[in-house]
Amino acid sequence: SLNDESLVEEQKEEDSKEKQMQESVINQIREEYTLHLEKLKDENKIALEEANKTHNLQLHHEMLRNKKENDEVILKAEREANNAISKLNQQIVLERGKIIVEQQENARNLEEEFQMKERRLNESLKHIEEREQAWQDERADVLKEIQRLKVEALRMVKILAMEYEE
Repeated sequence: SLNDESLVEEQKEEDSKEKQMQESVINQIREEYTLHLEKLKDENKIALEEANKTHNLQLHHEMLRNKKENDEVILKAEREANNAISKLNQQIVLERGKIIVEQQENARNLEEEFQMKERRLNESLKHIEEREQAWQDERADVLKEIQRLKVEALRMVKILAMEYEE
């Protein structure tokens, strides 16, 4: 029984050593896994930070590209608006020019019409004055003739009166 006890004791010691070895191996594996896990976490953290940096950089580049596109679109729109304004201003200048030319043409036509009517009026006045003068001249001639005839008649009456007295 001593032998059995000794065997049991030996078996216990062996089991205990085996258990310690297993625990040691388990602890060593656990430490390795823990270290490996920490390493993976660190690598994952670095990869995540790199991905974040890359994403932020891409986002920044995309924002710059969008800003540049927007600036170009705005510049193009401003150029087009300025061109449209210039064209409208040119049209306004042309229209004003046409209106001024039309007004000058109308003024010239009215001036010509006025001058023509003034000439006609002056000619009519001249004809009226000439007729008036002709009438005055004819009246003067008639009055002279009447005077002459009166004088002649008076002379005849005197001659007749003298002949009658004789």
